[in-house]
Amino acid sequence: MISWFARNSVAANLLMIAVIVAGVWTLWAGKIPLEVFPEVPSRIVSISVPYPASDPEEVEEMIVIKIEEAIQSVAGIKNINSLASSSGANISVEVEEGRDPRQVLEDIKIRTDAIPEFPEEAEKPVIQVDDERRSVITVVIAADMGERDLRRLGEQVRDELAAQPGISYVTLAGSRPLEIAIEVSEETLRKYGLTLESISSAIRNAAIDLPAGVVRTEAGDVSIRTKGRAYTGEDYANVVVLTRPDGSKLTLGEIAKIEDGFNENLLYARLNGKRCVVVNVMREGNQNAITIADNVKKYIDDARHRMPDGVSIEYWNDRSKIVKGRIDLLLDNARSSLILVLLCIGLFLRLESVFWIVVGLPVSFLGAFALMPYFDITINISTLFGFILVLGIVVDDAIVISEHVDTLRRQGMNPMTAAIEGTKRMAVPITFGVLTTVMAFLPMIFDSSDMGRMFKPIAIVFIMVMLIALVETKIILPAHLAHPIRPLEEVGHLLDPLHRWADGMLEGFVNRVYRPSLKFCLDHRYTVLACSFGGLAILCGMFFSGRIQYVEFPRIASERIEARLSMLEGTPFEVTDAHIARIYEIAEQMRKEYVGPDGTPVIRHIIATTGTTRLTSSSSSGGQAHIGEVNIETYGPEERTMKVNTVDMANEWRKRIGTIVGAEEVSFRSEIFRSGDPIDIQLTGTNPSELLELSSAIKDQLAKYPGVFDINDSLDTGRNEIQLRLKPEARQFGVTVSDLARQVRQAFYGSEVQRIQRGRNELKVMLRYPRDERRSLSTLETMRVRTTDGLEIPFSRVAEMKVGKGFSAIRRVNRQRALNITADVDKKSVDLVALRADISQHLEEFMRPHPHVKWTFEGEARAERESTKAAWVMFAIVLFGLYCLTAIPFKSYFLPFVVLVVVPFGVVGAVLGHVFHGFPVSKMSILGMLAVSGVIVNDTLVLVDEIIHRRQTDGVVSAVREGGAARFRAIFLTQITTFFGLVPLIFDGTWIAKVAPFFFSQGAQSTHAQFLTPVSVAMGYGSLFATVICLYLVPMCYMALNDVGQVLSRWWGTIVPSSGTKEENLPGVEA
Repeated sequence: MISWFARNSVAANLLMIAVIVAGVWTLWAGKIPLEVFPEVPSRIVSISVPYPASDPEEVEEMIVIKIEEAIQSVAGIKNINSLASSSGANISVEVEEGRDPRQVLEDIKIRTDAIPEFPEEAEKPVIQVDDERRSVITVVIAADMGERDLRRLGEQVRDELAAQPGISYVTLAGSRPLEIAIEVSEETLRKYGLTLESISSAIRNAAIDLPAGVVRTEAGDVSIRTKGRAYTGEDYANVVVLTRPDGSKLTLGEIAKIEDGFNENLLYARLNGKRCVVVNVMREGNQNAITIADNVKKYIDDARHRMPDGVSIEYWNDRSKIVKGRIDLLLDNARSSLILVLLCIGLFLRLESVFWIVVGLPVSFLGAFALMPYFDITINISTLFGFILVLGIVVDDAIVISEHVDTLRRQGMNPMTAAIEGTKRMAVPITFGVLTTVMAFLPMIFDSSDMGRMFKPIAIVFIMVMLIALVETKIILPAHLAHPIRPLEEVGHLLDPLHRWADGMLEGFVNRVYRPSLKFCLDHRYTVLACSFGGLAILCGMFFSGRIQYVEFPRIASERIEARLSMLEGTPFEVTDAHIARIYEIAEQMRKEYVGPDGTPVIRHIIATTGTTRLTSSSSSGGQAHIGEVNIETYGPEERTMKVNTVDMANEWRKRIGTIVGAEEVSFRSEIFRSGDPIDIQLTGTNPSELLELSSAIKDQLAKYPGVFDINDSLDTGRNEIQLRLKPEARQFGVTVSDLARQVRQAFYGSEVQRIQRGRNELKVMLRYPRDERRSLSTLETMRVRTTDGLEIPFSRVAEMKVGKGFSAIRRVNRQRALNITADVDKKSVDLVALRADISQHLEEFMRPHPHVKWTFEGEARAERESTKAAWVMFAIVLFGLYCLTAIPFKSYFLPFVVLVVVPFGVVGAVLGHVFHGFPVSKMSILGMLAVSGVIVNDTLVLVDEIIHRRQTDGVVSAVREGGAARFRAIFLTQITTFFGLVPLIFDGTWIAKVAPFFFSQGAQSTHAQFLTPVSVAMGYGSLFATVICLYLVPMCYMALNDVGQVLSRWWGTIVPSSGTKEENLPGVEA
């Protein structure tokens, strides 16, 4: 096939054109959706049972425990996490890997529906798989106007955005839900002999629409319908609640205060000091994130001119910027890398060869784009990361083949023969070299963990590009090399003096440095090998002892800073809002101070909210007066001229805020891709007092460690509550606990009379006491309890009150109460491994008096445990796969060890690169190590193949020495091009970037480049170190294996013969 395509260049060119057209068409026709993150199917089934104004302990007992016991035996459940709060029950069921969440959902629904009863006021359970829509961008409307007018403006923007092309799902947040409140005082009820229940019944019976059948006339059927549904406060005011004996009517408007407004749970959001509402724009299905964001920004530009005076409309948290940044980074990095790679290979290869090597790059990438729809892969940060990762590797095979073809042409072969023979000679080692590189990434495709599913698109893209490049180098490239392009040849002759100089320098280095040093290493091979493996052992010891730091994800500064405040539950809204206002004012001061030399600000926008901490979600309805947050959005690092990162800004913000009296939690977040808190200790047990006692001791211990801050726990206590109990006298009047609870709930929380749909908004109609009466305990003491006989009994005669403390929320893990103590850590100054070990010792001491309490490290530690376990399994699979892929072409059980022994040393180079740059080793670094392992094996295969080929005519020592010298240039070029292809990312921000700014684009200074730096360092330094190791260690190991074979052959026959035989040669290496 190689010969046929080489001789038929038309077929090769048509194949190349077909691949290019297919890729371009796929991109141009929008066959590949653009999204921010890859779609990861959820493995969480959520069960929600709304029960407003309830007691968390009642929710736990009457709802949570019932559901937990009902579903605990359902097959496929991994973990059950429950939360009982004053608003109801939320149960999160984690499904085992490999199980279908939809089937588990059906089983859970059957079990839940079979539960006999829940509290009367609890709503029906909502059970669903948490397939969240992806947020793309948020629109913020801010103005100094009333809440109603601002909400109306927000609804207008929401509806107009929903009508924009490519946008189908938008939600309004930052404003309280609409509600019609009907308030009747106790005095009024007694005056007219009414009860809240009777008024509620009157409203339900009057304010409804009812079908009344059909009149079948000769002209056709005519439906009959009674129209009485109320939609506004005025409509409800006309509802008749009492007909007097004289026939006169008493309407609701005469006895009640009716307010057609908002839910009374306060919520206040402000952007840059002005009250605001937000519209969240989501992505669904195959919608394009960049298109959605662009359409939203166009709408904002147009809407600014139509907005009333004093109204500002801005966008916030543009997540499509991540995709754009990655695309720009890919293009910028490709430009810089190609220039550096061209400069490298242009010194040693003919201009025509260089040209066709470069052409192979877009062919491979476009071929991968053409295949992506068939693998259900989208363009997102993971797939773009895969393209960036493979950028420095994909040309290696073309370089090896072109270098060998150039060598044959210098030896006198004509272009056609050189192209065919050179490609055939390298075909098998390169094919298996690519397969070994593919093998390094293959296990990621089958990793079903959450993190594995994020990495799966990276692996698929990497593998597709490598396999298409393999086909291109075996079929298309030989045809191009076999048919010289005369203009390129003529121009190339101008570079002949440069090539001769470069070849002379490289040949001189090989003869004067490499050959003598290789001879020395071979003569003292066991000493050098012992030193090499000794150094490897020392580095492994440093890594596993924690001297070389490992983190799950490197701390990469985000472009947002979040300060979250949680006061003790029961704290008045006004108090919480005052603290939020102070935090906001400090942020405003920082906005004025953090300005670049040219006046460019660092801070773009500041959003503050009180009453919720999820403003940019679709579920920010307020109702939590004790919580709030302030968010700072900064310009990207490439946009600002002041050199500061958000981590340092967050630390300064924390320092200026200081201690907040009465705060239960104050936390700051300024990093991206956080897998949990560095310290997260989970306690589980049945006794709440034990958990509380242990929590206090653990927090005190954590506070003693330097570099540990933001210490919090998840036990929500301290809420004041009034506990009601019936007096014995209540039985005389026939008053039950149920009667008392229902009537008190109707009076103070309210009775939901109806739910109505008004446009796109669903409104609750609530009936209760006036707000002023509900703010005083005296109202409770003076209220009347009604009996079924119509008697009105003073509350104090049938019930008594007791003020106490209660839980505001109760958390449970796998059917036991749970408490988490969390803390953040300054990883630059704290050895996290040693810190956790010391904490573990203290925890064991704390637990001795509490044998029934269990503890585990969760958060980041759990993620590390799971990823480490998966990494070892993956590593074992990769090693076995690499062994098989090297054993098959060599037809030997022992030669693969010569190849594989180089892999750990490539990892050594990667780790040393991290140490040199001061970076911790992370999971992203491991990706780079996997990639560089494939490159190392690829070059090692080429070297060992050359040694075996030479052993057909030479002795083992000569074959080893000359084989290394013969393949020095090819190995040197592949590794040096890999390194220089990554230089724009590795040295971003260093003095090298300042000396040669042309090679360091704006994109490389962004957050996206910081995310890629660990991978680039691992690949770049791993490839450099592997060049030395491959050229020295492989010959020494081959000689050592030969020595062992000679010794063993005296006893059991030849295992590794000292001279090559035809059977030992790679298939296809013979002429």
